[in-house]
Amino acid sequence: MSQIPNIPTEIWRQIFIPIIRVPGLLQSDRADPFSPVRETRLNDDKDLHTQTALLLVCKDWHATVSDLLYEHVCLTSSRHVDLIAPLLERSKIQDGLQALGSRTRRVDVRVLNPDATDMDNIVRILRCMPNLKIFVNSNSYGALSVGSQYISPLLRTPSQIIQALLSTSASSLCRIEWTCNECPSWDDLMALLREVRGLHSLTLANIAGSYPEKSQWEHLVLPSLRTLVLGDSPSFSHASLGNVPLNAFLAMLSESSDQLPHLQRLEGFSPLSPTFLNTHGYKIRTVRTVAYTPLLPDIIAKCPNLDTFITIFPHQHLDRLTHSSLRRIGVFPISEDAVGVPTQIYNAFIMKPLDDLMAQIEQSHLPNLAHVRLRNVGTLGGVNDYPEFLRKWQGYFNPRGVRFDDRDGRLFHLDHDGPGRVVSMSQCDDVM
Repeated sequence: MSQIPNIPTEIWRQIFIPIIRVPGLLQSDRADPFSPVRETRLNDDKDLHTQTALLLVCKDWHATVSDLLYEHVCLTSSRHVDLIAPLLERSKIQDGLQALGSRTRRVDVRVLNPDATDMDNIVRILRCMPNLKIFVNSNSYGALSVGSQYISPLLRTPSQIIQALLSTSASSLCRIEWTCNECPSWDDLMALLREVRGLHSLTLANIAGSYPEKSQWEHLVLPSLRTLVLGDSPSFSHASLGNVPLNAFLAMLSESSDQLPHLQRLEGFSPLSPTFLNTHGYKIRTVRTVAYTPLLPDIIAKCPNLDTFITIFPHQHLDRLTHSSLRRIGVFPISEDAVGVPTQIYNAFIMKPLDDLMAQIEQSHLPNLAHVRLRNVGTLGGVNDYPEFLRKWQGYFNPRGVRFDDRDGRLFHLDHDGPGRVVSMSQCDDVM
């Protein structure tokens, strides 16, 4: 076996970074919706086989690779948190400023039905991460049977978790997310937002428990916030339309423009808050929401500098939009999970409404429109089998200088040799 080159550790580190780090994983804000980076795929993109092999080469490589691996900690089970907590505590005592937890920039918590012991261990883990930038809570709890229906219970994140974040990493946190059915209480959320002054991105699927009367609302200012995501992202189902705590949160932030001086991106349940848009709409560049709402024209009109609008299909009623600065429209599926249905059903419930949606875009007055993205995955994955549809809308958009492309930003490539078959350019690259 040939000898490993005698290269300084920092050079090895730069060599390992593109192998170990997943692009976009440590971003302080959510990726642009037109970016190829997908939050749901970030952990799937890790090459665990290569990472394990690098750890086993030699002592120096093990140390360097370990540092990079602990930049992102993903906790996925009770056993995982039970193992990681004492490991990080020992390293904190033994290694001081070089402790493994001090390397962590992002932690994802994805435990199914966590119990009190799990929560205690998560607190222990967070207290070992003084330089944490990104906290993503995706803990989930199994659906409960209520009569003939199943509902997902809403549970509260323990206050100890919030206190661990505040006492250990309040000065470094810039992105906080609750994405499933475990959420903070109103009081805990307020305590967190008051102290984390560098927060760039906030995602709240919900707020647990009660909230104060309007007379008791505080004048909350989030000086660095650029992205606000509210509701059960990414689909924003109709279950979140009447979400009273989230509407109260928006109303509390609607008192004056100085509360969100740098807001640029708003994703959330429809109909959003008209008062909120009256106050902050002029700042917003990106909106993503359920399109089926009579308030959609108001949403668009109150964002005069809007650049990007993402509509969730099949909530497909756009009417005829009018906007002078809108440059990009994305048609994204309500679900990215693979679906399989008979052709007749797909024609009636997907392709016909989708064609109607594209016609509504065609009929809209959008003088600066330059890009239409059709995210052909999940519910919309079957459009690859409808070349007539794609040919029709390529023929409309492309001559007008509007790019019409697929989920990866590639132009659809129509395969004339195979009837009824279309592939995107990204699929062609996969074959070659």
